[in-house]
Amino acid sequence: MGEGAERIIRRILGDANSKAVAIKTAAKEKSTAVENEAKQKAARKKEQILEKACKEAEEQKRRIIGVAQLEARKELLAAKQELISEVFQKSLDQLVDMDERVYLATIRDLILKLVETGTETVLGSAIDQGRIPAVFWKEINETLVKQGKKGELKLSADTRDIRGGFILQAEGVEINCSFESLLEMKRDRLEPEVAAALFK
Repeated sequence: MGEGAERIIRRILGDANSKAVAIKTAAKEKSTAVENEAKQKAARKKEQILEKACKEAEEQKRRIIGVAQLEARKELLAAKQELISEVFQKSLDQLVDMDERVYLATIRDLILKLVETGTETVLGSAIDQGRIPAVFWKEINETLVKQGKKGELKLSADTRDIRGGFILQAEGVEINCSFESLLEMKRDRLEPEVAAALFK
C-alpha cells in the first residue's frame, strides 16, 4: 500500500475517532441533561404530592376538630338541658311537698282567681281527695258568694293523675292547673333565668 493511501486511511480513522468522541460527549451531555431534567421533574412532583398531602391532612384535621367541637357543644347543651330539667323537677317536688297550710292557701288562691260562675267542678289528685278537708270547699263557696258568684263549686269524686294542683271543669271545658302544667307553661319564660343562675 502506498504512503498516500496510508495517509488517507489515517485521516479517515482520525476523523472517525474524533466524530466518535464528539458523539460520545454529546450523548453523555444529553444523558446528563435528561437525567437532570428527570430529577427536577421528580423533585417538583414530590413537592406537589407533599403539598397536596399536607393540604388534605390539614383539611381532614380541620374537619375532625370541627366535628369534635360540634359533638362537644351538643353534649354540653344536653348536659345543661338535663340540669335545667332537674331544677324544674325539684321545683315540682317542692311544690307538691310544701306545708299543708301553704298548699291549701295556694290551691284556694288559684281557684278563686279562675272560677267565673261558682258552679264549676274541681278534679284533684287521689292524694288531695284525702288531704283536703270538706270545710275547705265550704269556705271557698262562702267566699264566692261574697264575690257575687254562686257558691256551688264542688269537688268531683273522679281524680286525675296529677301530683298537685287541680283541674277546673266548666261547661265541658277544662282548665289544667296541675302544678306540672303550670310549671311547664312558665318554663319557656323561666328557663333563661334558671340557665343564667346555673351557668354564670
